[in-house]
Amino acid sequence: MIDNLDTLIVERGLAASTYVLDLNRSLSVPHDFQLSHPWNLPSRLFRFPIEVSAGLGEAPRRIGLMHPLLTDHPFVRHVEEVLGIALAPGGAPNAYGVSNAHTGLWWHAVDLVSAGQWRALLETRRFTTDEDIARAVAYGLSYSAHGGKRQGYLSVSEARTIMGAMNAAEPAERCGLLAFSRPMPCQPGKAPAHWPINHPALAANDVAWALIHGIESGWLAHDRAGFLHWTEAGRERDAAGEAETFVTASGQGAFAF
Repeated sequence: MIDNLDTLIVERGLAASTYVLDLNRSLSVPHDFQLSHPWNLPSRLFRFPIEVSAGLGEAPRRIGLMHPLLTDHPFVRHVEEVLGIALAPGGAPNAYGVSNAHTGLWWHAVDLVSAGQWRALLETRRFTTDEDIARAVAYGLSYSAHGGKRQGYLSVSEARTIMGAMNAAEPAERCGLLAFSRPMPCQPGKAPAHWPINHPALAANDVAWALIHGIESGWLAHDRAGFLHWTEAGRERDAAGEAETFVTASGQGAFAF
């Protein structure tokens, strides 16, 4: 703990003011700071590697790393040299013991998936968790880049490669979608109905595999805006429940899986 931490951070040019420090709760890498691979990857964990908590009452301001393995980050070394201290590896919990360090694990996974850098994510998976990567796979399948022509940040084959690299076992049954919330239309005004996908409180691997299977089976597809939604076939499949066969809206019989 440093008694004059506020003064040191501001006076030595690491933050514009204590007001800004309280807003950001972190130290960010300056844009002109030279970084080599992997530190130059588009990950918020690498752009904001240092957490700084706000002081509250008698509780002092704290400073620490967003991840223990960030000790080799060039900006972290620079800050340690400027402040003359070694940064704590476990984040900087506030007066209530709350830290954003765990959120940084999610940032790393979802940022690299969104940037099309899923191979780099696998190379740097030590900075996140398999659960966060699986959640990022689900995100990458569910959403698309704004204004892009690609459907989804990830293709099904890319998602399968990532799940395989993590040894995330594929379920023998392709019925994971049945654990999702029932399809319900969302129709603002006179706009066409949209059928959003909701999967509350399900394990990350289960969600990722269910989305993969749903897209492959034609039960889920991306709309014109790039959002994954239930197709008519998917809604019919969901309505059939655990049945091995069901009848489509056209009157044709179909196998569930």
